[in-house]
Amino acid sequence: MGWSVVQNLVSTDTIPDDDTPVPDPIPTDADKKWYRVGVASISVRETASTSGKVLGTVLLDDTLPALDDTTNPVWFKIRRVDGLVGWCEKKSLVFLSNTRPASIRQNLFKGVTYLQKDLTTPRKNKMHVMAIDLTTAGLEFLVTPSSHPAGILCTRTTSKFMEEFSLFAAINGDGFSYLDASVNPATTCPNGGDPVKANGYAASRGKVYSPIKTVQPIIYIGARNQVTVNGVQNQPFNAIAGDRLVVEKGVRVKNLAAATPSPRTAVGVNKNGRWLIFMVVDGRQTDYSEGVTFPELADLLISYGVYTGVNMDGGGSSAMVIKGIMDGKARLLNSPIDQNIKGKEREVANHLGLYIRK
Repeated sequence: MGWSVVQNLVSTDTIPDDDTPVPDPIPTDADKKWYRVGVASISVRETASTSGKVLGTVLLDDTLPALDDTTNPVWFKIRRVDGLVGWCEKKSLVFLSNTRPASIRQNLFKGVTYLQKDLTTPRKNKMHVMAIDLTTAGLEFLVTPSSHPAGILCTRTTSKFMEEFSLFAAINGDGFSYLDASVNPATTCPNGGDPVKANGYAASRGKVYSPIKTVQPIIYIGARNQVTVNGVQNQPFNAIAGDRLVVEKGVRVKNLAAATPSPRTAVGVNKNGRWLIFMVVDGRQTDYSEGVTFPELADLLISYGVYTGVNMDGGGSSAMVIKGIMDGKARLLNSPIDQNIKGKEREVANHLGLYIRK
């Protein structure tokens, strides 16, 4: 008990709320008619004309909503999750359904396919998958770097990480610990965020900044995009630790804790090392997506051909973002939930991002 100068105190009635902006969700287009691309590729144009400016391209088997399929008898206006909106020739599209299908597929970037699936068993869930063909020329990966000699990181959302490093896609990474009061946030993180340290091993572009090796699995991504888990690395290029291994040699790891269903982030690689899988399952959102257990997460990864699969930091940290094609801004593919706020991203320690050279 004691006295303080009143000017230094703030009434509890006027403490501002967290002002971190909650981005607008990507439209679900649940009430639109959906179509499948039936040819190798279609140009998406600014106007309903073959002379219209080409804004982008959609590929065979992409599933897309029609924003307008009545105004013009020859052209449909479509939308992709990265914000691409434009006109396609009707003759190249195959009708799928009058409402949003339970599973959609869209080729977003060279070598990168996005899949979204609505699950109904054992409970309602929404799953987001990014399948990355590691043989694609021009792919580069980045684990969040640390410029601090002690390996301290300044927390940032996955969206901010993606935009700051001009990436095309990103997911959240390892768990982390906040530092004690001896580390001053204002001087350690002058651009914002809290000073933290990753829970496990981490390296970015050849620099190991968190040399801790625990029982946590470590994902190594070489300079030529060779992906291994827990392999011996003399000179690691990119490396990031996960929470636990959930798939090993193509089967579910035994005795996984059947924890409460929660949001999950996972990374997996197929047997021959060609395909890298990013997976996020939303959770803690009744009537939208409740989350999965570790055994359920393992089964989902296996269903996408994963031979080795790692559960990353999950819960309120789970996030998957991509670069918007029109404005270059981050677009959330999933629905994160931090502090029980649907759509709010958590600031986390490190992330795994993808850049694509043209």
